[in-house]
Amino acid sequence: MVPYLYGTDMPRAGFKSVTLKEETYRELEDTYRQEKEILAREGIGSLTAFVTRIVSSYLREREKTRLRHFNIYESVIRIQDSKIGRLVDVDYRNGEMFCSLCHSTECLHTGFAWGIYRQHHTSRQ
Repeated sequence: MVPYLYGTDMPRAGFKSVTLKEETYRELEDTYRQEKEILAREGIGSLTAFVTRIVSSYLREREKTRLRHFNIYESVIRIQDSKIGRLVDVDYRNGEMFCSLCHSTECLHTGFAWGIYRQHHTSRQ
C-alpha cells in the first residue's frame, strides 16, 4: 500500500494521480532514494518531482521523433507527422517554406522542412 502524505485530499490542487503497479512504484522509490543527493542538486526534492522529470523527459524525446522526412518532389517536401497521423506538404516558394496544413511559413513543419532542404542541398554540392 502506498502511504498518503496529505490525508484523503489527494491529489492536491494542480495535480493529478496515476495508478502504478506496486513493483513499479517500489522501483521508482528505490531509484529516487539511491540518487537523492544528486537529484537534490538538480532541484529534484521529492519522488513526485523525480517521476515528473522522467515522464517529461520521455515526452520531450517522443516529440523529437514526431516528424519524419517522407520525400521531396520538385519544390515540395513531404513530412510524416506521427502526432496527427498524416502527411504534410511543405512547399518551397519565393525563398520561404509554406505549410499546407498550418497555412503558415512559421510552424513546426516549416522548421523541420528547412533542415531537410539544407541537408538535401548540401549533399548535392
